[in-house]
Amino acid sequence: MGFDKNVYIDAEDGAKRVGGNMALYKKLLTRFAESNYLESLTAELGSGDIEGAANMAHTIKGVSANLSLTKVNEISAALESALKNGKPHEDLYAELKTAADATIKEISSLQ
Repeated sequence: MGFDKNVYIDAEDGAKRVGGNMALYKKLLTRFAESNYLESLTAELGSGDIEGAANMAHTIKGVSANLSLTKVNEISAALESALKNGKPHEDLYAELKTAADATIKEISSLQ
């Protein structure tokens, strides 16, 4: 079964990354949707642990790149950079949360 082109997920590219194994790709997407990455990032920011938040943004960036979650990847990369460079990050965090929520909604529609 193929995927339609989504705004937040480049499923064609993602499926290629797992050798075209669509079942595996869907499983990995589901794992992302059920992960606690955003909650961990929120906790790090809430506790003022900017280094920990930057590390979590880096993790999100890597996972989203591997799954071809385009918007989450783009925004998490910008957030990581802002955190590491002491720049304002609140708007990027809000954008990431919105993009992650929309991505998870798209993942649900693929099941």
